[in-house]
Amino acid sequence: MGVNVEDSVKEFYDTHGWKGGEDALFRQFRPAYQPYHAKTNARTLECFKGRSGAILIAGGGDLPQSHLDIANKFSNVTCVDISQTALDIAQQRLPSADKLLGSICELPEHYSDRFDCAFASHVIYHIDANQQSKAVRELIRVCRPGGRIVILYSNPASPIRFAAGAVHRLRKMIVPEKAVQEAGLYFSPHPLGWWKQFEDVCDISMRPWDVIGSYEERTLIWGDLMASGFYRSASILETISPNLAVKIWQYSIVILDKR
Repeated sequence: MGVNVEDSVKEFYDTHGWKGGEDALFRQFRPAYQPYHAKTNARTLECFKGRSGAILIAGGGDLPQSHLDIANKFSNVTCVDISQTALDIAQQRLPSADKLLGSICELPEHYSDRFDCAFASHVIYHIDANQQSKAVRELIRVCRPGGRIVILYSNPASPIRFAAGAVHRLRKMIVPEKAVQEAGLYFSPHPLGWWKQFEDVCDISMRPWDVIGSYEERTLIWGDLMASGFYRSASILETISPNLAVKIWQYSIVILDKR
């Protein structure tokens, strides 16, 4: 993996991300978001319906409750992360899980065909863009035939992202003190069509996950009333037209079912 990228991401999470930075930068939303977010977590959990056995949680970070809900469906859980700080938190929240300090791009050889499922939430696009394919191939390798890999991934073509970027640049020019704080964390998502390369070994499907990120919400949504209407509209659209939502939502669920 690109050493500079991995080291910078590791440094971010060891020194800042898992010591309050993740919450401040990526988990701050208006109150109207919370009922909507409960639905996104329910959609993620639904991806593992009927699945059991062993799961690999790749880059699980501080193991939020949504991750624990998934882990509790499995009798054997392994957490792998490049951040020792993350694994220390995981030890407190899920002491029964196996912990591995290391890169998703270079999982142990003896992990081959070991897991029934793998889960990577907001992880792959923080890997060097040139190494993301290798990371996904590793997750496929360690799953058994018939296993499922569930990945939460960002959609770079989302119009919400473009709108937020335009507003942010304008604010920086006019009132820089009101510009939304930037994370400074490596981020490089591929277009959703990029996932077709894994069709040689997996059946691929996508579902809408989340319409907007916290950075974009802070940039574009200026009040609780606006937020309430926005999330109600998002819920309706993703229910009646999930395929359209996949194309324009900021985050999608990518499901790889290994043949």
